[in-house]
Amino acid sequence: MSNLRLDDLQCKGLKILQYTDGYCFTSDAVLLANTVRCSRGDTIVDFGCGNGVISLLLTAKTPCEKVIGIELQKEVADLAVKNVELNNLQDKITILNKNIADAPATLGKESVQVVVCNPPYFSADSGEKRESPQIALSRHESVCDLEGIILSASQILKFGGAFYIIHKTSRMAEAITYCSQNKLIPKTLTLIYPKISKKADTFVLTCKKQGKHSLNVEKLVVYDEDGNMTHEAKAMYNR
Repeated sequence: MSNLRLDDLQCKGLKILQYTDGYCFTSDAVLLANTVRCSRGDTIVDFGCGNGVISLLLTAKTPCEKVIGIELQKEVADLAVKNVELNNLQDKITILNKNIADAPATLGKESVQVVVCNPPYFSADSGEKRESPQIALSRHESVCDLEGIILSASQILKFGGAFYIIHKTSRMAEAITYCSQNKLIPKTLTLIYPKISKKADTFVLTCKKQGKHSLNVEKLVVYDEDGNMTHEAKAMYNR
């Protein structure tokens, strides 16, 4: 797999290389990056960073000191490194070719302030199958499932740290349950509707480690009934 294309992220001059015949980032990654909040000097860990899109955007959209991207697939992790170098962000972004489950051992427990994750949406034995192994690994849980992702996030987050995850509504109960069981208390749940006339199909969950129980539920409608992106969605998707 060697065919690459150069895309403009339309944010502070950031560019990104993507495989033309492999997994490419979706608008969900951009939405998630636009949700993250942090303080100056914080370290953000990007679980399953793929080609580095969220890591790149976080350096432009937050005052973080550094971002650590963790990606299991070596070929994809190597591309993320290229994208970091392409944007001259070697001093702010580090890419690790590791399993998310190894993050606590690699980074240290209670060592970071923020974890963000755009995970594979399908469990290992369900969902649409694709021919490309790279796409399949990006879309289906394999070596680290949703529960494992949340466990690792909880272990590396400091007290009061924030966890951000985007996922399909079909797995929302799982995500909330696993987060609560691992001391990541849900604080904001944003339901994402393709149109107001359709059911929400995606959500963003923001949790605080060992926070107080208080959940704020919000909604984001992406398109109006005429197919035009709403003002709220344009703001969230950086358009």
